[in-house]
Amino acid sequence: MGTIELRNNLIDRFNRLIQDDTKLVTLEGVFDSMNTFDSSSLIPEEHYKIVEERRRKHLSGESKGKSWEEVKKGMKDKYGF
Repeated sequence: MGTIELRNNLIDRFNRLIQDDTKLVTLEGVFDSMNTFDSSSLIPEEHYKIVEERRRKHLSGESKGKSWEEVKKGMKDKYGF
């Protein structure tokens, strides 16, 4: 598909999409996310550092973790689901 065909196809699809009011908020969110140039991520760098530290502790055995099966069993035992 060439550029002109792609542009016309997108214009047609957007025209149909904006007729549905329930999709306007979602579409606005998409456009807002595409226009965010000042940051490559909405997540602060400090959060990445916390995750890195927790991962390091997990891999080194400094912190304990549970398998998904252990978590599911605990939920079932405690809450019945």
